[in-house]
Order: sequence, then C-alpha cells, then structure tokens
Amino acid sequence: MDTNVTLTNSTGNSTFDTFFGGAPANVQAQAGIQLRAFLLNIAVALGLFTAEIVGFFLLKSSAIGRRIYQPKSYLVQDRLRVDAVPANPIKWIRRIFSIRDDELVLKCGLDGYFFIRFLRAIIIIFVPLMAIFVTVLLPINYNKGKGNNYHFADDGSREQWNVAGLDTLSWQNVDPAKTNRYWAHLVAAILVVTWALYRMYREKVNFIDVRQRFLTSPEHRLKASARTILVTNIPSEYRSKEALEALYDVFVDNDDRSRLTVWVNRDYKTLRVLVARRRSLRHALEKEELRILRLVNKKHRKGGESLTVKDTVEKTAQDLPIRDDEHGVPDDKLQRTITDAFEQDCREETQLWHQYLKSSAATHVSLVRGKDDSWKPVSTFRFWAAGEKKKVPKIAWLRSEIAHLTTRIDALLPNLDNDELFARQNSAFIQFDRQMAAHMACSLVSHNKAGRMSPRFLEVAPHEIIWGNMGVTSLGRFIRTCIALVLFVGILILWAIPATILTSLSQLGSLSYSIAWLGWVRKWPSWVIGFISGPLVAILLALLIQLVVPALARKLAVLVGAPTRSKREVITQNFYFTFLFIELVLLTAVSSSVVKIVPLIVDNPVSIPTLLATNIPTSANYFFNYLIVQSLGFSASILFQYLRILYITTIWPWFTQTPREEAWLQTTIPHQMWGNVYSLFTNFAVIGFLFSVVSPLMLIFVSITFSFCWVAYRHNYYFVQRNKIDTHGLLFNNAMSQLFAGIYVMEISLIGLFLLVRDTQNNVACKSQAIIMIIVLILTAAFHFVMEQHLRPLYEFLPVTVEDAAVDAERRLFIPRDEADTSLEQDRKDSNDFGLSETSTIQQLDGASESRPQTKSSSTIARNARKALLKLEKDTAARITNIQTHLLEQPHSSRRREVADQLSAAIAGYPDELTDLTPEERAAQLKAAFQDPVTRESAPVIWIPQDPAGISDDVVKQSQKYGKYLQYSNAGAYLTAKNKCEVTQPAPDTRPDWLLDWVL
Repeated sequence: MDTNVTLTNSTGNSTFDTFFGGAPANVQAQAGIQLRAFLLNIAVALGLFTAEIVGFFLLKSSAIGRRIYQPKSYLVQDRLRVDAVPANPIKWIRRIFSIRDDELVLKCGLDGYFFIRFLRAIIIIFVPLMAIFVTVLLPINYNKGKGNNYHFADDGSREQWNVAGLDTLSWQNVDPAKTNRYWAHLVAAILVVTWALYRMYREKVNFIDVRQRFLTSPEHRLKASARTILVTNIPSEYRSKEALEALYDVFVDNDDRSRLTVWVNRDYKTLRVLVARRRSLRHALEKEELRILRLVNKKHRKGGESLTVKDTVEKTAQDLPIRDDEHGVPDDKLQRTITDAFEQDCREETQLWHQYLKSSAATHVSLVRGKDDSWKPVSTFRFWAAGEKKKVPKIAWLRSEIAHLTTRIDALLPNLDNDELFARQNSAFIQFDRQMAAHMACSLVSHNKAGRMSPRFLEVAPHEIIWGNMGVTSLGRFIRTCIALVLFVGILILWAIPATILTSLSQLGSLSYSIAWLGWVRKWPSWVIGFISGPLVAILLALLIQLVVPALARKLAVLVGAPTRSKREVITQNFYFTFLFIELVLLTAVSSSVVKIVPLIVDNPVSIPTLLATNIPTSANYFFNYLIVQSLGFSASILFQYLRILYITTIWPWFTQTPREEAWLQTTIPHQMWGNVYSLFTNFAVIGFLFSVVSPLMLIFVSITFSFCWVAYRHNYYFVQRNKIDTHGLLFNNAMSQLFAGIYVMEISLIGLFLLVRDTQNNVACKSQAIIMIIVLILTAAFHFVMEQHLRPLYEFLPVTVEDAAVDAERRLFIPRDEADTSLEQDRKDSNDFGLSETSTIQQLDGASESRPQTKSSSTIARNARKALLKLEKDTAARITNIQTHLLEQPHSSRRREVADQLSAAIAGYPDELTDLTPEERAAQLKAAFQDPVTRESAPVIWIPQDPAGISDDVVKQSQKYGKYLQYSNAGAYLTAKNKCEVTQPAPDTRPDWLLDWVL
C-alpha cells in the first residue's frame, strides 16, 4: 500500500511554508541510505509478507476463508463457477500458473484478462533490463567511483566526496575523471526506450487483435449491447422513434425499419425520486420490524424451545406474497382502505408481539397535519409549525407511507409517454439487427451540423448506464468538464492540507517537546504515541490515496457527463493517474509542491531538465523504501485481504443488519474498480522507467512488485472477483499510452543530467550524450504520434474485414443447435429463409419474429416487462422453495458452510442465460432492456426473519389488509439463538433477472 509516500515529505522551513507548500518531501535527506537501514526495511517488509501469506494459506479453506478467498466456487451461476482453491500450496501455485487465457476471459472478462496481461507486459519489459543493467551498469557506477575519496575543489582545497550507501551503485558515484563511462548510460537509456516502445507497440497490436476476436465471437454478437449504440445531443426534430428510424434505416437491409428498435430517453426524475424514497422507507421499516422481533425473540428463548429451521420453512415458505402488475389511478375507496389499515395498525393491542412487550417498546413518531390535509413527521416542519399533531407507532406510519407511495407510483406508470410529466431528453438508444450496422452508424457522421448527434457510444450494457447523465447537452458537458478540471486542480493544491496533518501526526513525539501547547501529549503512554505516529498515520494515508482520491476522481468523471460506468472508469483512470504521477512521483522526486513548482516552471520553462536532474538521483533511495513496501507488503495484502476480513468479521457485526443487508453481504462478490488498480500499477511502472538508468537497482524491486502482484491478481480475478463493469480492454490501452509519461520524464531528466556532468576541469563533459538524448526524445514523440494515428481507428471500431469470419464462426456454432431443435428450424423457415445469418439467430433467441412492430408505447413496454418479471419471479420462488425444503436441516453450532451451500443453491435457481426464459419473456426483457429501469420496478416486499414465537407469521398475515400495495415475506430468513439473521436466499423482491445483466 502507499504508506510511505508523504510521510517523509515534511521539511518546511516554517509553519506557513509547510502548510501552503504541501509538506514538501525531504527525500534528499535519505540520500546515501546505509546498507543496514536498507536491509532493515527489507526485513520488516519480508516479515509482513510472510505473515500475510501464512494467514492466507491457513484461512483459505476455512468457512470464512471460503467466503473471502474463493466465493466464485459457490456464489455464482454454474457457467462462471470454478473449482475450489487447492489446499496444498504447491498445487495452488500450479493452478495459478496453469490458468489459460480463455479461462481468464470467460471468468474475469476482458478487463480482468488485460490487467493480468498488463502486469505480464511490464514484467517482460523490466526483467531483461534488470538482468542487463544490474550486471553492466552497477559495476560501472561502483568500481572506482567517488565513494568517500578525496578530490580538489575549485579553490585548490582538498575535499572528500560524500557518496555512501546505495548511492555508490547509482549515477552520482561516477568519478569526474571517468566521465567516458556515461556513454554506457546513454546506451542503456537508448536500450530502455527502444525495448519499451517495441513492447508497447506489440501489446497494443495484440490488444486490438484480442479485442476484435472477443467482440466478434458468436456469444458476444448475440448480446443486445453488441448491436446497440447511444446517441447524444439529438436535436428536437429527431427526438422521436419515427424520426430516428427514418434516419438510421440506411444501415439495415432494404431500409427495413422493423429491424430497428429505438428507445428515446425521458426524464423520469419525478418517478425516480418516489422510488428512491420508497426504498429508503422500506429499509427503515425492515430495521424497525427486526428490532421488535429481536426483543420478542430474546424473551421467548428464555422460556421455551425454538422451532427447527426446517419446520419453519415448511410452515411459511409456501405463503409467498401475491404480486401482480395491475396498475390504475387510486380511487377514494383504495385510499380509505389504506387509511383503515393504518388506523388498525395504530392499535398495537391487536398485534401478537404485544403479548411479550409493553407498548413503550415500539418507537413512535410525531405527525402534524399539513395544509394539504396530509400527515407528515414533525421533523420536516419548523418547530413553530401550527396544526393538529399526534403520535403514532413508527411501524404503522412507515407501512402507510410505503402503501401511499406505491399508489402514487402506480398512477404514474401508465403515463410514461406523457411529455408534460416526463420530458424527452436529447439522447436515445438505437438497436440494429447486426453488429456491423451498429459500428457503421457509430463511426459515420450522423448530422450535417457540428456537434449534433455526437458523441455516440458503442457496447453500452443496460446495467452500466448512468441514467442521470442521459440529458446532458453539449454546452452542459463543456461547462461540466471545465468545472471538473478546476476542481481537480484544487484537489492537487489542497492535497497539502491532509499531507501536512499526517506529517505532523507522524512526528507527534518530537512536536510534543518543540511546541509548548502540545506538552499534554507527553503524558500519554509511549505506545499510544508510537501507534498514532506509525501505523495509524500509515493507514490513514493509504485510505486517502487508495480510497478517497479515487472516489473523488470517480465523482469528477460523473460530473463530466460520463454516460456509462465503463466510460466513467476510463475517465477516472485519467484523473487518478494524473494525480499519482504529479503528487507521488514528480513533486516527491523534486521535494516540492504544486504551489511552489508551478511558478518556477512558468518563469523559466527551460529549467525543467535541470530541475529534474538535480533532484531525481538523490530521491532514488526514497523510492527504494517505497517499492520495498509495495513489492512485499502490498502484493501479499492483495491475497490476504485483511481489510475485507476486518469488515466481515468485526465491523459488519457491529451494525444491526436486516435480512436484506445480510443477504447483500453474503451474495455480493467483490468487484474491481478498474480506474483505481490500472492507475496505481501504471504509476509503479513509471517509477521504474524514471530510475532505470539513474539507479538500476530500482529495476529489481519493480520486477518483484509486478511478479508477485501478477500471481496475486490471477488468484483474485479467477477465484474471488466478479466484475460487472467491462470496458473490453480500453483501460489497458490507456495504461499502455500513459507509460509514455515515464519515458518522457526519464529522457528529459537524462538530458539535464548529461548537461550537469563536469570533468576534473569543471567543463561540461557529456554534451554529445545530451544532444543524442534530445534526438531520442524527438524520435520518441514522433513514434508515439505515428503509432497512435496508425492504431487509433482500430481501438474502438470493428473493421469490415472481420465480418465474414464472424458470420462463419456463428454458423459453425449454431448449426448443431438448429439441426437438433426443430422449433428453431421452423422459425428459420418462417423468417424468409435468412438461414443462419446473424439476424436470423438473434431473432430466434429474442423470441421475436421478422416483423417486429414498433408502435408500442413506453408504458406498454414497461408493463409487459413487469408482467414477465412477476411471472419469472413466481417460477424462481417455487424453485428456491423446493430446493430449501430438501436442503435445510436443524441448526447446529457450525452452520456457516451449510447456510452458504443453501444460499448457493438458491442463486443457482435464478436464470442466467436468455435461453432460460420463454420466448415471450425474452422478447419482453429485450424490448425494455434500454428503458429506464425505474419504469419497471415492482412494489417492494418487506423481508423479515422467521422467529420461534411466530411474530413474523402474524406480521405477514396482518399486512394483507394493505393488499398489493404493502407485502411482507419471511421466506428464507430466520433469527438464530444469538439473535442474528441468517439467510438462505436473496431477498424475495430481488429482480429475478439480476443475473442476466451480464448477458445483455
């Protein structure tokens, strides 16, 4: 982890300078680090590495270890499951090295595969350079160097060189009498640049090839996202299905508009606010219900036996809530029904829990009657607000509010096409019948006016859409971008504040003696001061760098107007890498801050090479310590995941988790925030380039860092993480381009270093080397420009030449299926003999005929999708109930693994392929795939656990008086003897198609 980046950056001459200068790094103070200190740092990092690795091997096969280290062996659908992690360490490492590339792509997605590929590419770059430079440059730097030898100063006096420790192996140890040795450094620099550029070009070419093969694979071509584009900045005259179909029908056969599906986005903010409030109230109601159940359960268990889990399931699992999708405007009778139910709930004596608890056990809320004759919590009014007031049970009020919200939402759903309620936005999704048509439509200019109907986006998966950014205009995007850049510059400048605070905490012991008003700190035990100034500061710094800064960068990406989560990650990567490169590499290396360094550069831009050359060699030892921690401590922590262990075993139990929260904890598999991890390791590689010639020893630690992390991430991506966001490798391409930053800075610093070299006569001794490095810099920039211009068209769009091969692969894949399935054969004959074309296959899997009517309104599409989801929900619930009835046994002391297996079996009951649905369900799903999901969200189910006193059964029964507008369920959740919730299935109102997000 980045625990030592700023701790040593703390030598301001005054409090004022330190605060506004950002606690500049005193990395030069570490020049000449002694071998003993260097070995001590390695020993500490090695001890941490050993402890974490041992902890990983001891825990990985336990019950908690199974959840943390191998959840993909049981918590995902069958097609993504992997074998359990081998218990034997030797077999485990063999399995890690034997994972094939196609397995990584299938289990991790393209981004997971390409990140492993990125680590491998850096290893290939640095390991050969390490082998050469350590055997060649290190002896050149060390042999007969400056060391502690004496020399004559300009005034003729005799002085002693002060090059000690690891500095004797680096650039600055070369004796002025032997400046011809710097030709070896020039050759080494040219070798670094040449080898790195060659490998980067090869990796980019391979990226294009792998990405194109993946995007044109038959499995991917059948996805809805492969054939759909997002068009933004649409003029008002084109904001209709008919207009967009007329514009884009040139990309389908015979201008057949029936082969196009268009979704014009609307502003459903009003509906979204109501749904969000309903979710919030549902959470509050479930917490309050659980609180009452725990109080009753605590008293009941003191005086009687509890029911077995199996008996409880058989007793309640069949009483599933009755859910339908008949919506209409609520009438007075319906409102009266909800009001009567609310008033009945206010009479607590009618509820079973009242036999165990006093009325005071229930939480009450104060309501006041507003001008609209509605009751609202007093807290939402000013304390002097006048009106009739009353106190009611919180549970009763929450139930009534949820029911009323459901009626209001249901009243809006039939009016989704009402322009007054939901205005049309300037964006739309357009789905074509072929993948190539989508790429052609996205690559060609759509409008004759600049900026209109642009930008357009490919490969937009429905679950990745950021619906709040669908209405951003061109002007709005420009203004947002300017604001985001200003805020980012502010983050760079204001980084001085937390850096200064943490630096002060790291020196708390000495400050308590030098600052009078901190004298009270001296009374603390020494171990407390040591903990605050050591581990606590390191943890806080790591949280800031690896959590807070990426989170802020992600917020800036959304502010810019990123339309999808994958695009958001690409923008986050750019922001985060820029921050790391500026704050943790450049400014740390030159021992300064943004506030101080910018004026110097503005006043004298040509001083940049000299500035870098003066500071970088002496800062190398600081980065030695940094990379020691990264190579050993950080790589092992990727495997050990101590933060996740702490969260699951210690932090989470402190909170009162409802069954829904418990199910979320147990079923949610960690996912990688790609913008974070790519930027972090790109920054490591930049450090390697920067010091590869100046301090070749750095290559050893860079190589170790990437090698260990390569092993750790192969395990995590294969056995642990499941990634919903996939840019299909674009982050890899970005990272390879960002490596040029390290190469450019290395070349510029070497130019300055060569110009600073003086011989014994104090003359510039390496002017020729500097000129050659200037030429190399120019050639590098030219290569960079030509390569990007040459390859950029292939980064995103598919060439026409791959279409025939893709169709042939599709034909080979689906011929056996069509011959074995007579129904598909009949469908093929009915579709005008399109045969095994992509269009025919897609229509067969979509459950749609060749002539697909486009006249259905958004309300109709959403209603059909909700009906299909409700039918699918009932079928899924029946499968889960049948599974649990046969699996559940009496609870005992070690139920963790058994409960996990039951939860795993329940997840397997959900459909995870489009072929698992009926043709009607597939058609309804795909028709509504790119419509705002808030339009098809069903009413929530209040999920409470089963309890031995039968309170939850009584609550479920009593909630029926609200009808379909408030429904309870206690299936698949129960209270244990310790009053903790255990769940054996996802929440009853979980979308039954939640596993289909990955295949749309």
